[in-house]
Amino acid sequence: MEVICMSDTYTKTRIYAVKVTVGQEENVTDMLSNRIEALGPPYNKGIKAVLYSPDLKGYILVEATDPALIDEAIQGVRHARGRVRSKYSYQPDYIPVEEAISYLKTKPSVEVLSEGDMVEVMGGPFKGMRARIVSINRDRGEVTVELLDTPYTMPITMYAEYVRKTSEKQS
Repeated sequence: MEVICMSDTYTKTRIYAVKVTVGQEENVTDMLSNRIEALGPPYNKGIKAVLYSPDLKGYILVEATDPALIDEAIQGVRHARGRVRSKYSYQPDYIPVEEAISYLKTKPSVEVLSEGDMVEVMGGPFKGMRARIVSINRDRGEVTVELLDTPYTMPITMYAEYVRKTSEKQS
């Protein structure tokens, strides 16, 4: 990866984790980015990005030049609990870029699912209904489910992106 810097005063940024209330990651990300814009310099110059991943529950990631800017910016932001600090003085507080990228990469939905899992349908005409996975076609990215909210069981084939896993296999 090549980094192109537009100015002569390039300062190295690092990625830090901020603990937030579970389920409020998107709200905190929006509030924090709005607050950084409102505070102006040095915050909007020092804090480069605020982002979250649906797979990373209870945390958001902030890219900044100075961790003190993050600490000051999150003060008073609802549901923000604080920056994650290292337990030991010899460990860095920041997250290595490779580790942060692994959190941000989305895994294909079909890879996380297995037969017998309980799921919720997230799209299509059956949106909001609960179902059980009967079979998985990993090549095509499709799952066959049996709806649980209907009086009779009817197998339905749909894209794996349309379902969200709610619990493990039902006994």
